Amino acid sequence: MDRALSVAALLDPTHQVVPFHGRVSELRALTRWRDSPAPQASLLLHAPAGAGKTRLLRHFQAEHWDDEEHGRLLLIDDADRLTWTDISEQLQDTLRHGPARTRVLLAGRTTGWWWSSTRQRIADFDHEVTDSALSPTLDDRTESFTLACQHFAKQLNVTAPDEPPPNIAGETVLDLHLAALTAVHGDPCDVNRTQLVRQLLHRDDGPRTGRLAEDYLAVATPEVPDPDLLARAAQRWPHLRPKLDEIIAATPEIVLGMARDSLRIAAEIGSFATLEHIARQVFRDERFATDSIPSLLTSRLIGRAQDTLERAEMYGMLSARCAVCGLREEAVEASKQEVGCYLELVEQDRENRPLLADSLGDLGMRLLAVHRNEEVLQVSEEAIRLWHEIAIDDPESTPQLASALEQISYRYQTLGMPEASMDAISRATLMYQELAKVHPALFRVDFARVAATVARRYHAEGENTYAADSMQLSIANWRILSREDPRYEPELARNLAAAGTMLVELGRAEAANETLEEAVEVFRRLAVVNPQTFLPELADALMRHSQALRDLCEDPDAKLTAQEAVMLWRETGDRNGLGTALLNVVKVAFDFDTALLAAEEAAQVYRELAAENTVWHQVDLAIALATMAEQQLIGDQADRALTSAAEVFDIVRRLPSQLVDFFGAELAVAMQPMTAALSEMEYHGHALEASELVLDICRALKDKSPAGAGAYIGALQQHACKLRGAERRVEARNTAHTAVVLWHLTGKDLDREAGYADALTIYARLCAETKHEQEKALRLTHRAVKIMREVGEPVKLEFALETVEALSSS
Repeated sequence: MDRALSVAALLDPTHQVVPFHGRVSELRALTRWRDSPAPQASLLLHAPAGAGKTRLLRHFQAEHWDDEEHGRLLLIDDADRLTWTDISEQLQDTLRHGPARTRVLLAGRTTGWWWSSTRQRIADFDHEVTDSALSPTLDDRTESFTLACQHFAKQLNVTAPDEPPPNIAGETVLDLHLAALTAVHGDPCDVNRTQLVRQLLHRDDGPRTGRLAEDYLAVATPEVPDPDLLARAAQRWPHLRPKLDEIIAATPEIVLGMARDSLRIAAEIGSFATLEHIARQVFRDERFATDSIPSLLTSRLIGRAQDTLERAEMYGMLSARCAVCGLREEAVEASKQEVGCYLELVEQDRENRPLLADSLGDLGMRLLAVHRNEEVLQVSEEAIRLWHEIAIDDPESTPQLASALEQISYRYQTLGMPEASMDAISRATLMYQELAKVHPALFRVDFARVAATVARRYHAEGENTYAADSMQLSIANWRILSREDPRYEPELARNLAAAGTMLVELGRAEAANETLEEAVEVFRRLAVVNPQTFLPELADALMRHSQALRDLCEDPDAKLTAQEAVMLWRETGDRNGLGTALLNVVKVAFDFDTALLAAEEAAQVYRELAAENTVWHQVDLAIALATMAEQQLIGDQADRALTSAAEVFDIVRRLPSQLVDFFGAELAVAMQPMTAALSEMEYHGHALEASELVLDICRALKDKSPAGAGAYIGALQQHACKLRGAERRVEARNTAHTAVVLWHLTGKDLDREAGYADALTIYARLCAETKHEQEKALRLTHRAVKIMREVGEPVKLEFALETVEALSSS
């Protein structure tokens, strides 16, 4: 027989020997999914092997999809055989080509934890994710069987048989085609699946692939089968499962060479002995850290736990493993089971309360990951209450109470509760301070660490004096630690660098310069001994130092220091660090040529990185391009600048919301100089487009934190100015009025807020220009002038006085 007409070729769904037919209801459902309003959507079609998933996917793409009309379609067949890395790379590719409407159609044999993990991770790409079971066979079996007989007979140049389809238990489309091909060969087809495969095996020795190869393996049962093929076949042919157990028991190390899907199947259907063999190999292999297989193994092994304590520990382990592989909901359920076990143990013996308190803290962290905020607070506060109770009975547990307060502080901060967060971290700091006095060797490190955290919180709240004092206290303790034990020198240097940066932001340039000089000095010493670890940190400290030098009377050494950082990043080979250092050169350089060259190289570096990993570097690329566009405008390279700006706009529009959440604040700040430059050069349309995107970013972040709310109001004020520049004054006035209203909702002492005074001035100026409520506008401007004088804002005061004059004269 011609190899092209082998059994495998005749049955291969990609060859379409039997043309696609039927599946009317399924195609109707896929069409509804295609036309749904969601801009990004993913759907998993799952069915047993041989159900026709591949044929359906290909037909849908060929006959029911038009790229221009429907957007972008990505097909991922055999998705359950791919790692998350494989799938995420394909999803990243959809982000490279603009903000097109996107549909991702996946196919797999099963769902289970692999799909739950994948589903939750795909949702992070802003996709609406669903799944649907595909019927294993077609509605009209007789028509399907007759059609298959006719086309197989035509290929084999024989007469098609005229007989009804056989009854096959658990039939799939492929089983029906196996029966049709058997009938065309003249063999009896009203037999079971094993006999069908055996008959075709006797008639054909051609290549075997896919499900057919698994079926051949099931009936031939070779002595040394391929383990991957065996696992896939054993999922459908139960008599092969002992053979799978046998070969894994004989050579457990083969599991490390097995494909992820076949290894997952072995973990699902193998004996407990097989589970233990796989666990010994997988649990200690970092390649499986973010895979669902360790979680699956742990969930089955829990059944072997000897007592409640062991079961609790295993549920804790399961929760941790689920969390790192995207199984967030499953992590919550495992953590709840862990808490339940410890509640049982506490009922037996109150000495187990610390274990319960720890598990409650872990549950709070798991709930935070799935945004169940009310439950987060409930269990976290229960953990604190329990630690308080324990500490009263046993003062030696005070460190655990301090740690729990520190952790709940971070959760309060994440949930937008700054006052509760500050209260918790302050209490933790006082506890660590007292502990450090009594046991400095044990708790000075903790006190130094949380004192720095408190300093950052004070800084974020504008309490600059307290921030500086707390940071000095932290640094003083790190100096003591490093003198007593040189192993703490790296932490001293890192905290000096952080302190120096804070001092720069607080406007204390001289103190920042001294602190950062000390950080650089320590890192230079450390880098001589261990360059691989400390050269990057030295480069980072040099960048921070250059910023302090720039702010310190525009010291020309700022440029040289920044360029040394670039040189060190080149030496390390870290392109991401190099890009950051080049953008820093743009900020500190005092000459246009140096700044433009650095911006262009940074854009090229991030373009290359984004080509490799769109998700993690597209924000970096947008920031670099925005910086380059600003420099090009400064250098009168308008055409190039507008091209760069357009690329920024394109990237920002297609950013997934998760990237906006993580990097939006940084991106918004980076876009503002470009926006201002576009406005100054009177490219008002482009400036307005940039301002709208910044406003969208800030709107998405406004409810995430108090800083986000403030940034949104500031973005509204700037947007009003850009609308004014575009001659859209009524719209600008309404936008400025919204900013004023939002200031009133902040609950702040507005008589000490320069930003509020600026909002009043912008609104009043627009009222003057549109002849709207001018008397009220004049009163508001007088208030703005008073505030500006009290807080000491001479530039904004001048603008306010000009507005008073404009309103008075009109």
